[in-house]
Amino acid sequence: MSPVVSAWFSAFVFTQAFEVPIYLVALRRRADARGVLLPPESLRWRLGFAFLASMATHPYVWFVIPTLFSSRLWFAAATAWPALEPWRHALFFVTAEAFAVLVEGLLMRALRVPRPLLWALVANATSAGLGMLTRALTGWP
Repeated sequence: MSPVVSAWFSAFVFTQAFEVPIYLVALRRRADARGVLLPPESLRWRLGFAFLASMATHPYVWFVIPTLFSSRLWFAAATAWPALEPWRHALFFVTAEAFAVLVEGLLMRALRVPRPLLWALVANATSAGLGMLTRALTGWP
């Protein structure tokens, strides 16, 4: 396995370890459009969708969005506005996390989870925050 794929896989497992339990809680209480609680789904169903949420976004965050910040478009923007270059990593982080929160929030909304963007924000802030803390303390990954 290439070092890039290996790093992605370890980060993906790390992300799932924190986001899946949060989404399991979110998926316990679903409601219809009127706010009436829906019958609970099986644990297998909830696990599948909890796993799917970050599975749908994590590869894009690791492989697609970073290429945008090393593309011709980025270099053209950074050439036109040199003050952008020192902010490249921060802009990447905000773009990647906003993408993940939005897509996962839309999935939770489709699954009738109340406050779907809040659940997506909590899940992604938890995994991203703990990931940054782990990296700062250990240098991993």
